[in-house]
Amino acid sequence: MYWLGPFEYRSKQALLAGVKEYLRTAPLGRERRPVAIQKLQLLLALHPDAERKIGVGVDHFVIARNQLSGRGLRVVRVDGTEESFSYTRCITGVAQSPHGKVCEALRFAVLPQLDAFRARLTFPVKCEISGEPIVHPNDLHVDHKTPFWKLLARFCKDQQIDLSSLATTGSGMKLALVDSSVTDAFVAYHSKHAELQASRKAANLLKGGSVATSSDSYRIKALRPNSS
Repeated sequence: MYWLGPFEYRSKQALLAGVKEYLRTAPLGRERRPVAIQKLQLLLALHPDAERKIGVGVDHFVIARNQLSGRGLRVVRVDGTEESFSYTRCITGVAQSPHGKVCEALRFAVLPQLDAFRARLTFPVKCEISGEPIVHPNDLHVDHKTPFWKLLARFCKDQQIDLSSLATTGSGMKLALVDSSVTDAFVAYHSKHAELQASRKAANLLKGGSVATSSDSYRIKALRPNSS
């Protein structure tokens, strides 16, 4: 997995493909959708020249046509100056952030709950996204009805926890938080609040999260995280 702040992606390539699609389909002009803005801020912070790009501070982001072809991202600073930035430079070659490792460690911590849910199922199982039958275990994905990253964000808000202040130990499937009390608290929170469902793997990958407000029904399919 790859994490952009609290947002989970299957890989860096999935994030790159997502941003490319976002640029292709999003309306030109100033980006006003809160979730998209948050992700663009996180992307820009990964840029190798982020300090200079951000300058006196970010006022907003703009999706603009490039001079030669295609579309690109521009950051407009609080003093009115602006500059383009490459999302590929923001993502390519960047190591998993400490914050991302914390998110991944907490994801690993609740895997037993997902495994237990899977073990209780009897095939064929109805896909809760497409309505199609799931006839083989290899086609099954245990999915969160409320995306995992949203659940984690609510936990942090409720418990007043700053994930960026936490440390991890180990690697791979043995990645864990140094402070096990936070892990235990999240495992209990997940057990109480997470709503799990069965879905076909293909249906889950196609599921997009709406970040629309009441005045904007546009659906971002590109900057969306892995929806589970």
